[in-house]
Amino acid sequence: MVARGMLRVWILKLISQGPKTGYGIIKEMQRKIGWQPSPGSVYPLLQMLREEGILEARPAGKKVYWELTPKGERYLNELREKRRQWLAELGIKEQAVWRVFDDPDHPLGLLPPLAHLAWRALSQGKGDEAFRVLREAKERLETLLEGS
Repeated sequence: MVARGMLRVWILKLISQGPKTGYGIIKEMQRKIGWQPSPGSVYPLLQMLREEGILEARPAGKKVYWELTPKGERYLNELREKRRQWLAELGIKEQAVWRVFDDPDHPLGLLPPLAHLAWRALSQGKGDEAFRVLREAKERLETLLEGS
């Protein structure tokens, strides 16, 4: 489970890249970090950010696009300034997620989707084969590092 404070930051970071729908935020988080927040987490948070004056809702037909307000941009800039301190305090897994968010092509971006695929394989009765593949990858990486 992701802390609500981290979800808040990730949502603001995504919206800072351009207007997004709530559904678009959910799908982009799934794509970038392999975790899909529930609509019950995202939509109330979007409303709360709007009430705080950080986001603005722009209806477009049946969709609502969320954008940062000037106050939201200032708030996000303050968060970015504090980021270096946060990273020093975070654990290795949280640091990895931040790196993937900053660079979608970062190799660590493979880890969350791999974990999700292994879980899906396990739930479909294909766990033995999935874990064989993961063990093989782990052994190959260990062999690669033996020469270091």
